[in-house]
Amino acid sequence: MDNQCVPFQNSTKNKFMNAKKRPLQSEEYYKHKKFKSNKVNYKSDFNIVTLFKTELQRILINSNELNTTITDIQPYGSRISGLNISDSDVDFNINYVSKSSAKNVIKSFANKLRQSQVFIKVFPLIGAKIPIIKCTHLNTGVDCDISFNNISAVHNSHLLNHILSMDYRIKPVLIKLKIWAKNIGLINTNGFSSYSFYWLGLFIMQVLGLLPAIRDLQQSVPEVLVGQWNCAFSKKPQENIVKKQEILSENDILNTFYKYYSNFDFNKFVISPYTGYPLLKTDFENVEQLPDELWRYKQFYKENQECQKLLFLGSCPFKMYTQDPFQHNVNITARVTPKVFEKFINACAELKTKNNLSQYLTLIV
Repeated sequence: MDNQCVPFQNSTKNKFMNAKKRPLQSEEYYKHKKFKSNKVNYKSDFNIVTLFKTELQRILINSNELNTTITDIQPYGSRISGLNISDSDVDFNINYVSKSSAKNVIKSFANKLRQSQVFIKVFPLIGAKIPIIKCTHLNTGVDCDISFNNISAVHNSHLLNHILSMDYRIKPVLIKLKIWAKNIGLINTNGFSSYSFYWLGLFIMQVLGLLPAIRDLQQSVPEVLVGQWNCAFSKKPQENIVKKQEILSENDILNTFYKYYSNFDFNKFVISPYTGYPLLKTDFENVEQLPDELWRYKQFYKENQECQKLLFLGSCPFKMYTQDPFQHNVNITARVTPKVFEKFINACAELKTKNNLSQYLTLIV
């Protein structure tokens, strides 16, 4: 049955920054607290995004080769979420319909980009789980990744951008975690993506009561379905709030991250930003034991249970399981190898002293 399975899609990012490794202290806040909004504004990086989109439209939209129709070109990734750094690439999703195979369509698009001489180093990765075209914009030198019919990645980026606006501590904490993770080799093609590492950080903030569960953001708003998954979320301030955890500093949140994951039982539990709390991994083997709020996954399981690789636990065991906030069958940490996983756990466990934490943060701020 596996040869009938359609691969799922989720977005990943990989860029590297330079910083020196320093051990950090960790402390722990385990008790889940209710969330309160502290809204701030983070604008997406639109200037270069607009330039690239205009270029792509000019090069590709009017192409009638292979009877392919482009329906939309949408930016996503760190420059839309607001989590971009100086060397972040630009990501686009091209929605299209075609009677030709995806392989031929992507090759055709790649040829158009080469011929334009606007983009150089054009390299289609057709055999990847999520096929993309990697290229570089000639005039700016900025790298660009283009994916196809990957609309969920667009919704994910806008969700992250909205989450950044909820509290002033969220963005600096995520950026510090990303720099730390890249610095020690956790974020790479055999490890975490930036996207998956962000969600590890956001899950800690849900545990601390700084953020709501994604399920709460989907209440009382119309569905936006991508396949059978709801990618809608409310952009209004949350009203069901009792108390704000104002006493927690950025360092407190970082401390919690390191302590929490150094003690987390990854053999037993699944990290679920959708629910805002860990789920038992065994419940994904007997889906009727899953909480009712995961009814979409229960339905998905019934429709696809003969195609194991489409299910959340997959067709082979992984070192850790982190559920995508929208696509509940996707483990966004599936690619983390045992070596990187052990490095992550050991690095978290090593961060013991407050002095070392302060020294490290001084270096990367």
